[in-house]
Amino acid sequence: MATITGLEVWLTGTPTELDAATDALAAAGRLAQRGQHHPMTGADTGRARLYLRLTITATNRRPARPARRTSVSDQGGTVLPFPDRRTG
Repeated sequence: MATITGLEVWLTGTPTELDAATDALAAAGRLAQRGQHHPMTGADTGRARLYLRLTITATNRRPARPARRTSVSDQGGTVLPFPDRRTG
């Protein structure tokens, strides 16, 4: 098992989302440092940024996902009518 020390992350979200994410990350490892919520402005009013430093020990609790089957043919595929970037 590998231990990741000094992992630094900035989270962005509502204060409630930041608290929930902090709780989840703390459950996965150990919080070495937690900053304070930094409120954002403008279009992001109501959201905040939060700095965390973590120590996490990687475990193999989840089974590996099976490899995805790749197709070399799009025969039988469906083209979805997404607007292109120029016309919106």
